[in-house]
Amino acid sequence: ALLAPLVTLLPGAALTTGAVELATGQMISGAGRIAAGGMQLVLLALGITGAAALAGVPAIDLDTAALPLGPLAPWIAVAVFGVGILVNRCARPSSAGWVLLVLYIAYGAQVLGDALVGSVLSAFVGAVVMTPVAVLISRAPGGPPPMVSFLPAYWLLVPGALGLEGVASLLHGDVSGLATLTTTLTTMVAVSVGVLVGFGVASITPV
Repeated sequence: ALLAPLVTLLPGAALTTGAVELATGQMISGAGRIAAGGMQLVLLALGITGAAALAGVPAIDLDTAALPLGPLAPWIAVAVFGVGILVNRCARPSSAGWVLLVLYIAYGAQVLGDALVGSVLSAFVGAVVMTPVAVLISRAPGGPPPMVSFLPAYWLLVPGALGLEGVASLLHGDVSGLATLTTTLTTMVAVSVGVLVGFGVASITPV
């Protein structure tokens, strides 16, 4: 409930893009983007912990919360996320189907990767699979440009909320936030490497 209204402010995409830039040798822009994203996480976490100290936030165990929609809930959420991005970015209605297709491919690949190689590398699998698909869609008749279908799936994979949770936990004095931050960093690297590998696959795919 706290993270949902802040989702548009989370710098997960900026942090992961910075990791991509560092991996491709763009040291100044990559380091600057990561530093700016890290500072934004700290400021958001300070606001959350400060408000929690003033107003109080009850402890909630999210792991045991009931899911009224059952196992279908995440798949429905992907569609809701995609429609929200389309409305927010004023995308053309003709691109809606393509964007949702890439979103579901990215999420499906991530779920499969989680079952095969673990949760952290699942983001790598999702990025590797969805990147060439976005490029191939742009070559189809009536397909949108690659970035139109790529960016929403990219935003779906990046760990913005996880990073904020880790920083907020550390500021609250909970050392378990270090594990969350470590997962955030490894997921960022996994997504960035997956994107690079995916673009490499797309570049050798025949037109």
